[in-house]
Amino acid sequence: MLRKPFDAFGRYAWAVLAYTVFISVSGVLVRASGSGAGCGNTWPLCYGDVIPQAQALETAIEFTHRIISGLGFVAVMGLAWWAARRYPKGAEVRTAAFAAAFLMITETLAGGSLVLFDWVVNNLTWGRVVVMMVHLTNTHLLVAAVATTAWLASGGSFVCPREQEPWARWLPGGMFFIWLVSALGAVVALTEVVHYWEAQGGLPAAYVGPAQVVRAMLPVHIGAALSGLVYLVVAVRRLGLFRSPLRSLAHGVLMLYGLQLLVGVLNAWLGLPGLVQMLHLLVGYGIWLGWLFLSLEVLQTGPQPAAHTALQAAGD
Repeated sequence: MLRKPFDAFGRYAWAVLAYTVFISVSGVLVRASGSGAGCGNTWPLCYGDVIPQAQALETAIEFTHRIISGLGFVAVMGLAWWAARRYPKGAEVRTAAFAAAFLMITETLAGGSLVLFDWVVNNLTWGRVVVMMVHLTNTHLLVAAVATTAWLASGGSFVCPREQEPWARWLPGGMFFIWLVSALGAVVALTEVVHYWEAQGGLPAAYVGPAQVVRAMLPVHIGAALSGLVYLVVAVRRLGLFRSPLRSLAHGVLMLYGLQLLVGVLNAWLGLPGLVQMLHLLVGYGIWLGWLFLSLEVLQTGPQPAAHTALQAAGD
């Protein structure tokens, strides 16, 4: 279930969530089109100018992404400012909005570091491999913080998993698997850089080690994706969600996960085309948000009575 906002703040929070996901997905276009260096290695300016004069397509793509990212920064800061005005100190909504603001700052710094250190286009240093994973992790946390803000502003109430019985461990476990698959996918996406250098006659010496890791991550990524599906199915079953009022949301998450596997196969078969990569990431965010909302709801309501009894027996 998705909660409906009560007021303008709630509607704004849901809009910021949608825009934040849009920014992230559009970032795939920048990388897939080789436009990461479209503004050179200057940031936040583009070739040292507020408005660049270069007419190259790569510059237009990179500069456009910076504009929409900047608007996203303002939107999230506005969310935190409004939450501070709207809610008292200690309110869950206010805390979540402040977390989103902090993560937006670190998100901006992570994106800027890719440009400043020239970790873009056909660069395959260890720095790029590591920061790609850090950047994706930060983005997932940012999306989760904004989503939690919107959910709380629409009548939700946060319950910490530690305050629940051991059954609640299934929920953050699902979040971990979904994040892990996405983080490994960020590394696998660099396969296109490996292919570029191989087509040029060979990898530079500094890129050989990272290239070996990138190649090795594909089977690990596939294994993690399949393991994640098994985990989510078992978690939904153990918590009795197939028979609960939340069954539609649970079914939706599992269906999206199945779609994600199919898109992943298509992505590899077609050689990582940009549009398919964007779809792959978009579906991934659908899974991430779906399991987040499912977890937040289950933490409030608890598992189905029959499932709760079985889980207690298993823990004894």
